Amino acid sequence: MMLRGLPSYEWHMMEVGTRSRFTAYSYTLNAAFGLSFVTFVLAWLRAHNVRCRIRIQPDNGAEFASGSKRKLDDWNRKLAVFDAFMDPIPPGAKHLQGIVENAHRTDDEYFLMVHAERCDHSYAFLSRAQRWQDTWNFYRPNFGIAMRGRTPREKLVSSRTLIHEHVLLFPVVLLEDLDRVAGRSGVLPQEHRGGKYVHTTCRRQLLSWPVQ
Repeated sequence: MMLRGLPSYEWHMMEVGTRSRFTAYSYTLNAAFGLSFVTFVLAWLRAHNVRCRIRIQPDNGAEFASGSKRKLDDWNRKLAVFDAFMDPIPPGAKHLQGIVENAHRTDDEYFLMVHAERCDHSYAFLSRAQRWQDTWNFYRPNFGIAMRGRTPREKLVSSRTLIHEHVLLFPVVLLEDLDRVAGRSGVLPQEHRGGKYVHTTCRRQLLSWPVQ
């Protein structure tokens, strides 16, 4: 992909209950983009009536502050604005990354190996990546635990929450573009809380999101 001028790094967050996925890409890998990506996903979720507390379980990569308690504490102070927190996967517990790793393998086999070579520039690639994510969220059956062959959309609808399926239309972006539009990740979370005024019948007290 690098030889064709396409972004080399995929950022991927998945909600374990529905297998819904939220994706971005970048040319470089760093902690600033890690925080920008997590913040962007959280802002999207809160704007679409996801009101439960959110636990994010990243791998131990430096792009997610893993290995630095000081940086992790700083991130969690910022993410508290969204009623969310980072809870990194412990070293040696690779099995907890299984859901995301399986999704990456599917990306390689059904998307990247087929479509990347057909893209002449990054925005053609992002357009195809958007269609791939939409296919995953709306049409591709999943046979993981408790999924029973349903798509993420079908699993979300069956939960009977007040979260509309539009939440699955997350825009696949280039993080360099997001940085230019929104500024550095430290600017995105504001130090105040909005009101939780939207009624919901959701009984789930905690959503868990593996991220990589």
